[in-house]
Amino acid sequence: MKEDKVIIITMILNLIVAILKLVSGIIFSFSTLIADSIQSFMDFITDITSLIANKIGKRRANKTYPFGYGQVYYLANLFTGILLFLIGIFIVYQFFFFKGELKPNKILFIILLVVLILKSIVVKILKFYGRKYKSELMIEASRESYADFISTCVVLIVFILTLFEKYNTIDINIDKLGSLCMAIYVFYTSIKMIIQNVRGILTNDEENTEVKEEVVNELSKFKELHFKDIKVIKMSTYYSVFIQVKVDEKLTIKKYLLIERKIKSHLKSKNRLFRFIDIEPV
Repeated sequence: MKEDKVIIITMILNLIVAILKLVSGIIFSFSTLIADSIQSFMDFITDITSLIANKIGKRRANKTYPFGYGQVYYLANLFTGILLFLIGIFIVYQFFFFKGELKPNKILFIILLVVLILKSIVVKILKFYGRKYKSELMIEASRESYADFISTCVVLIVFILTLFEKYNTIDINIDKLGSLCMAIYVFYTSIKMIIQNVRGILTNDEENTEVKEEVVNELSKFKELHFKDIKVIKMSTYYSVFIQVKVDEKLTIKKYLLIERKIKSHLKSKNRLFRFIDIEPV
């Protein structure tokens, strides 16, 4: 199964999970679950932006963009961070104006278990194919899905605590408290994302000499080509590698293309953060 197909399948599963959470939260008046469903919708949107960014980011460098299109990863993550911040505002609004009169029952408990099973399936699929294809996109998506899995576990804990709410001597709405904690977490995550990616945009196109040394050492294993110029540019959490090679006239095109594929495969196997590798014969 190809990378894009895996992402699309997990996107569909994330959308099913988000809808299931939202509908259940509204029907059973479960404030924390509604807040958690918003985060699941966020997972779905992140998958879409990541897929689009991955398509654009892999375009070859040109005269207009000599360092490629890697900056699109910053823009995609910045968009996600801003959207997440707005979601945090919505969750706070919900905290003050949503009554959250949860009445625990078996159906809701079963729904939460189904959601946890679906999320665990998504995490396992992304981890398996992420390692198989050495795809940072899927590995990052698996981390986000795992975070959503943990947040659903928190929702389940809140649900269990509400069962003992009648024995609580202090007048505290555990459900609403859970949604407030969810809002604080969302704000923390969004602000962190916004700061990181704004900084990335402002300091973009900087060459990374430390990683460049790693690339030079690995390229020294390929004696068939003479490497003239090597640049390693940090793009968001990833790296773009630009290599100029001098090709022997006796080397056939078929042989050259085979060596080029080997170099790309080798570098990506050594460092999964190498998202884009451009090799230009001169």
